[in-house]
Amino acid sequence: MPYTRTFNAQARRFEAHFTGKVTADEIVQNYMEMIQSPEWGPDVVRLIVIEAGSDLSDITLGLFQNRFVQLLEDTADIAGPPNKNAWVFESELTAPIGQLWELMPQTGELDVFRVFRTRKAALDWLES
Repeated sequence: MPYTRTFNAQARRFEAHFTGKVTADEIVQNYMEMIQSPEWGPDVVRLIVIEAGSDLSDITLGLFQNRFVQLLEDTADIAGPPNKNAWVFESELTAPIGQLWELMPQTGELDVFRVFRTRKAALDWLES
């Protein structure tokens, strides 16, 4: 499994780090584990870090438009209202895939999502 996840109870924040070959199944698994955990609540924010050197070649526009949008729609009752979700792409080579999701109209309706290049910038936004 190329991701690790922690929960900071004081900050009410999940933080996941993805490395290596990142698949849609792993992104979905991480999301489902978070929203089904006892720590989950409407005040919880998410920080997702795609580490430098990660391979996102399996993540496509079609995947965003179909699987990820459908997942957010299907889990809205479990997840509750959209909460802040910051993704940090450490490499400029992988950042465009996150920026694509950020620009999709459905994202604004289903998620409060922003893309960052640094963890610090992402944390500043999550804490604002």
